[in-house]
Amino acid sequence: MSDVADARRSETAPSALSFLLEEMSFKDAEQVGAIGTGCTWRGGPGMAQRMSIADDRGGIRRNGEVAALRPAADARPLFFTYDRWTDGATTIRIRDTGKVVRQGREFSETVAWLDFEDVRTRSFAGRLNCGS
Repeated sequence: MSDVADARRSETAPSALSFLLEEMSFKDAEQVGAIGTGCTWRGGPGMAQRMSIADDRGGIRRNGEVAALRPAADARPLFFTYDRWTDGATTIRIRDTGKVVRQGREFSETVAWLDFEDVRTRSFAGRLNCGS
């Protein structure tokens, strides 16, 4: 199955992701300084925003709490930000395919996987929306 088809399927299928990373609001992203030019990763039921990243600031919502993330030591550049993030106990890697599914004047949305690494590694299909 194609990357785009996998991501579309994840839009409607219930996902363990919703239990790992909860939906984030703009206020959540603002709390950790992850707003402005940067990216959001969207996935799980309803393709909700699950991670916000801008420059060297990132954030996720987990267990009802917003957690600040910083680029991992081995992070590489990804658009206006980085591809690997950590809060010390968890590492999140974004694998962007570069396959554009939506594009506007100041944003681009591509098919991307999120690898969530703590005690074990789990991968989730979604979309990476980057812009200003």
